[in-house]
Amino acid sequence: MNTNTTFNATSEYKIGHTLYTVTTVFNPASKESLSDILNRLIIRESEKLLGESGQEPEKQAV
Repeated sequence: MNTNTTFNATSEYKIGHTLYTVTTVFNPASKESLSDILNRLIIRESEKLLGESGQEPEKQAV
């Protein structure tokens, strides 16, 4: 983590039965936008959930 961080905040969000704890850290030297990071994390978690269910994606309940 960059020691020049100028902003740090933690929030909790409940979506369905899942509680998400989000720590926001602003790094002025970052080359990746917040949208890019969130997109990457959502895709990674979705792939994990689909892989654990044993169901094919088109049969997966959302």
